[in-house]
Amino acid sequence: MVLCVTGPMAAGKNAASSILESMGFASIDADLIGHDAVEICKGKILEEFSSLAQKNKIQLLNPDGKINRKNLGQLIFKDKMLVKKQENIVFPYINSVLEKFIDANSEKNIAVNATVLYKVNAMKKIDKILFIDSPALVRFLRAKKRDRMKSLQIIERFFSQRFLFSQYKKTGIEIFRIINCGNLSSLQKKIERVVFKN
Repeated sequence: MVLCVTGPMAAGKNAASSILESMGFASIDADLIGHDAVEICKGKILEEFSSLAQKNKIQLLNPDGKINRKNLGQLIFKDKMLVKKQENIVFPYINSVLEKFIDANSEKNIAVNATVLYKVNAMKKIDKILFIDSPALVRFLRAKKRDRMKSLQIIERFFSQRFLFSQYKKTGIEIFRIINCGNLSSLQKKIERVVFKN
């Protein structure tokens, strides 16, 4: 079984993936692969966005020469065309890593932790979707504590993800929405009911 573990910011995707790992699933985090992809594709990203960053007085590189992902996000996040350009640069690499992982672990149950997996071809290898969700206020407080982002940035991110569930519904793959507003034990019970239901 190959599961896509998804959901909006600060809903509990990582916690759900950890629970699945404890249940014997091979797990991979597409967001972490995305971080690698930004560095691997650094040349193309700088070529595409450097002049715009200079114009907006945004530093794209950290002192160590790595891409500053927060600044890159700040530059492109509000413009769908810019986001699409960024996705066209990094998504082929992300998809390649995910497909190789799924193929290499074909004898095991697999959990793919990803916010926008529906945008890449690896989605075709998914059997079920676990959509982890939480009330917006709960997610806001978690994000504030965890990410130390400005309130406006969190709200903008939430707004950009408002159609996430409907995008996954469009895939036609069986989807289970799990509301995560309790503790890890209650989340585990909900996941077990979905994963092992007959």
